[in-house]
Amino acid sequence: MKTLQQLMLLAFFLIQTVLGFSQNNNLEILSKKYDTSIKEQNKGIAILIKKDNQISNLSLGKFNLNENSVFNIGSASKTMTAILVLQELEKGKIGLNDSIGKFLSPIKNVANSLTISQLLAHESGLDEVIGKNIVDLFYAKNDSIYNVNLLNQVEKNNPEQIGKFNYCNTNYFLLGKILEKITDQSYFDLVRERVIEPLHLKNTYAYVHKNLPNLATPYHNNKDVSKHLNYKFFANIAYAAGSVASTLSDMEVFYTSLFETEKLLQKETLELMLSSGNETYGLGIFKFDKENQTSFGHGENNIGYAFRNQYNPETKNLFLVFSNNISIPSRNSLTKDLLNYLDNKPINDFEKVDFEKFKKYTGTYLLKEANLQLKIVAEGTKMFIVVDAQGIKSELAQKNENSLSDKVVGVILSKIDGTTERLKFKQNGFETTISKIEINR
Repeated sequence: MKTLQQLMLLAFFLIQTVLGFSQNNNLEILSKKYDTSIKEQNKGIAILIKKDNQISNLSLGKFNLNENSVFNIGSASKTMTAILVLQELEKGKIGLNDSIGKFLSPIKNVANSLTISQLLAHESGLDEVIGKNIVDLFYAKNDSIYNVNLLNQVEKNNPEQIGKFNYCNTNYFLLGKILEKITDQSYFDLVRERVIEPLHLKNTYAYVHKNLPNLATPYHNNKDVSKHLNYKFFANIAYAAGSVASTLSDMEVFYTSLFETEKLLQKETLELMLSSGNETYGLGIFKFDKENQTSFGHGENNIGYAFRNQYNPETKNLFLVFSNNISIPSRNSLTKDLLNYLDNKPINDFEKVDFEKFKKYTGTYLLKEANLQLKIVAEGTKMFIVVDAQGIKSELAQKNENSLSDKVVGVILSKIDGTTERLKFKQNGFETTISKIEINR
């Protein structure tokens, strides 16, 4: 599940040089590039690649994670929720333009006029009730918190956002309730009967609980948080927005079945799922555009687990990656390399920082937009970006003569002429200036 957007803004951190490889190379080139650094971070990754109809697997870092390790797929559950809704569309029991007031009793701060389509595409403008409290909810010591009706906590929506993409778990929480009203079945029974059983997914479960066989040990801030796993969190809070547990092997079957068969949706309905919504998001699935091709998938970041995936309908190639942490180490760089591998393109190595050029930029900075402090520190001849509030420490690489980039989600830090007290900060189209601050000790 996605956590609060602001925190994700700064979260975690890429770069280049050349490591040539031929069309016949295997995934060992990725192991050479990433394994040591991921081990140093005390993290682990499992990767499944489907290329030219051949499946390969790779385990990086610690914990021996693999294609059969069970983990929470988090927000990737939303694709399953959307499939269940679209199955009801095929039966004629629901319409994409139907208002939610047709199915649910009035809910404070939730407009009855919002449509099923707006919920599916995250275009409702609704307030987030899961992501903003995710840490408190996960670590809750009193089970009574899991029995609270989250929909009573929805705050006033932003009417200007209606019709615009704004990722929000509340949308899928509501869709789960609508599905239960239409079918007179629990959401979890629907997942089992309409997704898990028809696809013969042997290691997929409607929600996470401690006793699942081969469950990957979840870590948060470098600590084993297994004792905090509570099925009520996944069943009552994550619910239709992020409850499902699975493996990379089962998720390969799921995506292949969705895109290459009609076991889940009719061909016309799948096309509707992919073409509807907006440039970023269809109906329960993200769109990734690259060089006139569009891939589809759905990632997640939850306490203890992270998941990324992309399927290209033209090539039928697919990659799946999961980690037993809230973020995937070197995510942005790794995603780029996996896509290059699938497209038979060169994979670039990380470039070391010119320490003498950049050491003067060490210090503590403030990212005002997220009210978040970050530190640039030097250890030996290496430099790192550290975010204590999120337990993040990521090694920096050099992008060019004037810029550094981290190794996870593409944060770029660039020099500003005439000063070593400020840096340009850029990530995914967002740009600002960060300034050094004094820390009272």
